[in-house]
Amino acid sequence: MAFGFVLVGGRSERMGRDKALLPYRGRTMALHQVEKAAFVCGRAALVGKDPEPFRGSGYLFVRDEAEPHAAIYGVLAALAYSPEDVNLVLAADMPRVSEAFLASLLEVAEVFAAPVVAPVSGGSVQTLCSVWRRSALLPLTGRVLRGSLALVEAIAELGGVLIPEEETAAMPGGEPEAFANVNRPEDYAALTKDS
Repeated sequence: MAFGFVLVGGRSERMGRDKALLPYRGRTMALHQVEKAAFVCGRAALVGKDPEPFRGSGYLFVRDEAEPHAAIYGVLAALAYSPEDVNLVLAADMPRVSEAFLASLLEVAEVFAAPVVAPVSGGSVQTLCSVWRRSALLPLTGRVLRGSLALVEAIAELGGVLIPEEETAAMPGGEPEAFANVNRPEDYAALTKDS
């Protein structure tokens, strides 16, 4: 069994307001994502700095207590909380990623004993649409203590498995558009126009 975590702790500087709270398909983007994670994993939680906007959501909130804003802190908080070995980590601002892709990603991760499995799409490692094992917790903590916060470098150092771009594209829902982040107002306008 896996546990799903949706990271909602970003600063949203380019958007100018909290991306995780933007309306999408009748709910916030954060709730849209955590519902998908719960559907695929059986249970899911939100991970971030401030639980207040998510009170009453019906989902557990795991607090990322680190003062700096960096995705690695959200991953650490998720792994430290999780009772499961296998953990899906998903960004709140990737609403086009489908349940079918997430389920397929978990299947691929089950095949490997790697501490992390991440797809590659659009020439980039999709660090916030990935599967992490609890065994990554101590090495990630060590990286943070050394001041090394980049998740791509962490995945390489941990011996993570990267799903090549062509294999990612062949997975259900693995087209490059699925991984488009909603970072700026124009990204959000395009997202809501498409839905």
